[in-house]
Amino acid sequence: MKKITALGLSCPEPLMLLRNEIRKCEGGELIELYSDDPVSLRDVPAFCNFIGHELIALPDDEHPHRFLIKTKFN
Repeated sequence: MKKITALGLSCPEPLMLLRNEIRKCEGGELIELYSDDPVSLRDVPAFCNFIGHELIALPDDEHPHRFLIKTKFN
């Protein structure tokens, strides 16, 4: 599993870090993105939906800043 820490960064930096990491991944890999930017709550799901990656988890009480993404197979 790959981990991206984007805490303290603002839009569009968390999304750009995610995009760059996904380009290096094989299909089916998991990526944890940690972002406290409130815009990420909108941008990350929209990005995953548009590109076809699976958004497994959004931030919640247990993981307040974690997004979990499974990359699509090409």
